[in-house]
Amino acid sequence: MKYLSIFLFFSICLISCEEKNELEKANQYYNSGDYKKAIKAYNEHLEMKPSHEIAIYNRGRAYEELGQYEKAVQDFLRVIEINPRNIAAYLSYGKHFYREKDYENAAFQFEKAYKLNTNSTKSATLLARAYHKSGKVDEAMEYYNIAINSDRENAEAYFYRGALKLHLNQPGACNDIQMAKNIGYEGVDDFYNKYCR
Repeated sequence: MKYLSIFLFFSICLISCEEKNELEKANQYYNSGDYKKAIKAYNEHLEMKPSHEIAIYNRGRAYEELGQYEKAVQDFLRVIEINPRNIAAYLSYGKHFYREKDYENAAFQFEKAYKLNTNSTKSATLLARAYHKSGKVDEAMEYYNIAINSDRENAEAYFYRGALKLHLNQPGACNDIQMAKNIGYEGVDDFYNKYCR
């Protein structure tokens, strides 16, 4: 009986270590940009743990990087089914709609993520961007303000709030764009030179 217990303990440890190694290997492939190998390794891990939400989500992100958006969406929806409080899955699902220019549904998903964590500046910024694109300027301004108030280094929110202020002929537009420039938001220089000089 004693030997059986020891055997079972080591068997469980071995399986657990193998699962962990598969996930680590998959994550390494993903981080190095080898998304096809990452997907293969995530699939191997998911054969042992089919409801592992991190592996499913990461596989979805790998599919997304390869442009296999339908497979990515299936994984994001599966993660939400497993854990309806997974903010990253809502954000990724919302980005799918944003990419498709379906800004209403993008905002709907980003709002779900934001409600799960009202301190998430990423959720607030993405929600503002979706509202901005769908023409809901008051809501966009509200969430840009929330994002900036939560994170004074949020260059993206400063830039797009500035662009929205320019569009609405509101004061402070170039101050926001200058802030984005100072923080180092990519691509802001040309925009600043065109509209704020």
